[in-house]
Amino acid sequence: MNPILFALFIVLPYISLMVLIIGVAYRIYAWASTAKGANGLYLGLYRLVNRAGQHSYAGAVGYILSRMFIFNSIIKRSYGRDYGTWLGVFLFHWGIFLLIIFHLHLWMPWITVSEEVMYVMGMSTGAVALAAGLFLLIRRINLRRIYGLAMNALDDYVAISWVILILIMGLLLRATSPPQLFSEATDWAIGLASLHPVPPPAYMLFYIHVLLVELFMIYVSFSKMVHPFTFPVNPILYGKFEDIDEVEKSVERKLGW
Repeated sequence: MNPILFALFIVLPYISLMVLIIGVAYRIYAWASTAKGANGLYLGLYRLVNRAGQHSYAGAVGYILSRMFIFNSIIKRSYGRDYGTWLGVFLFHWGIFLLIIFHLHLWMPWITVSEEVMYVMGMSTGAVALAAGLFLLIRRINLRRIYGLAMNALDDYVAISWVILILIMGLLLRATSPPQLFSEATDWAIGLASLHPVPPPAYMLFYIHVLLVELFMIYVSFSKMVHPFTFPVNPILYGKFEDIDEVEKSVERKLGW
């Protein structure tokens, strides 16, 4: 096998997964080991104040689940009942969630789904996620202030642009891939999982799509993209349930924002 292909598509996948797991675990440990104090610094693992106005543990759990699956905090608090933004966020995130689930089929070839169904589901879901991502990127560029606290950092643009690029490459790959690509990709994916790697499919769009995903996995734990992993350890679950306005003022004073 070509040494470059071996490094990028045999060695790098393992490195990417290790960096993702260890990086996220470290971020969680770093948050868990910090003192929460009487005022409770309700900060997530990224630079964002969580809404801590619940009156019970069950209420906090329910709030987190609603944020995870229906993004209700966007309508209630973050964007002044901006339903267009909520719909964009909902379609973007759920599109990505579904695409990740669809990709698990690579490691479960015994699940029989017709090529036509896979094509329609993958292309339609990817197109919706891409359209939503472009909408959110354009909105972010045009909006002066986004989330109460300033969020328009370079990290935000890099992250969403990176995901959009992955989606574009995935759609192009799906639209132009030869018939044997899926079976070759399945052999490659199962080979990695079984620690008996085989060469990846010899297709340039496949190389680009997979490489973008591998590098993004490394990037996640160093950026705000760690947020999907923060919900199970969300600081809203811990400490004293306080008035959110007082908590935010206290946090901003402590951090000098």
